[in-house]
Amino acid sequence: MTTTLTGKNQITVPAEITRHLGLAAGAQFDWAVGDQPDQITITIKPSRKQLLDRVRAIGRKFRKPGQDPVADLIRAREEDERLREKTL
Repeated sequence: MTTTLTGKNQITVPAEITRHLGLAAGAQFDWAVGDQPDQITITIKPSRKQLLDRVRAIGRKFRKPGQDPVADLIRAREEDERLREKTL
């Protein structure tokens, strides 16, 4: 596939590639000069949603079955509050 650089330094991503990679408006790319003089490497940067999904997946690996981290946090804060009230 061949595309043309416009006068505003813009390049259109071919529709076939856009569909194949699931790209949408707002997708961001990281450009780098390759090892050869006429070579460019383009890497698709992950969206914020994709980054958030990755972080959540990492957290799930460390969670034990039946564990509720939110409930644990609430209990810890309630305990801290009770201890503060006793010391006052």
